[in-house]
Amino acid sequence: MKNPALFYGAIVVAVISLALGVYYAIPGVYHVLTTGAHPPMDPQPGHYLLFFGIAVFCVIAALVTRPQSKVQ
Repeated sequence: MKNPALFYGAIVVAVISLALGVYYAIPGVYHVLTTGAHPPMDPQPGHYLLFFGIAVFCVIAALVTRPQSKVQ
């Protein structure tokens, strides 16, 4: 399945997930949507590992669905 919309969509989601993963990994910044054992100013390992995992998944999806070139 070589769908260009899926290819570009996976790239966009990967970039956004990578940015959110970096955001939740930075200490000393107030992290929204956090609850549990970690205070909002500490790095949130569950959040940044999740977003980095989503980014890796999307990069793999983009590589699998990249459009083929017209050159033979």
